[in-house]
Amino acid sequence: MQTARCVPHAVPYKTVKIQHVSYGERIRALALSFPETYEDFPWGHPVFKVGDNKMFAAMSDGDDPVSVTVKLTPEEREIALHMPYVSVARYVGRYGWVSATVTDEESLENALEWIRESYWLKAPARLRRAVEET
Repeated sequence: MQTARCVPHAVPYKTVKIQHVSYGERIRALALSFPETYEDFPWGHPVFKVGDNKMFAAMSDGDDPVSVTVKLTPEEREIALHMPYVSVARYVGRYGWVSATVTDEESLENALEWIRESYWLKAPARLRRAVEET
């Protein structure tokens, strides 16, 4: 499923929509590229899990903007929370989870890196090498 973002363009009285690979598709592709990962829908939106039912990321399942929830190390979380598009995650924030709203390439690249880190934190030790090699 491809989505379109509205981008202002020099066309009077019109907004031009530009087609692209959606941020959600890129997030899903990365999350499912790691060993023993799968997608689940326990709360009605995509949740990415590894091994024996360990959640390592969640994603909103609607139009832009896409929101991603991940677990980070305390150090990475402290840095991430200084970014305007990152907040403490609802319900699981006290356990080290943050949510990021993905609206541009910068926020997407950070979200993808945080998905790698979250996978590494939640995956069994035998699977962590997959992230270390990327």
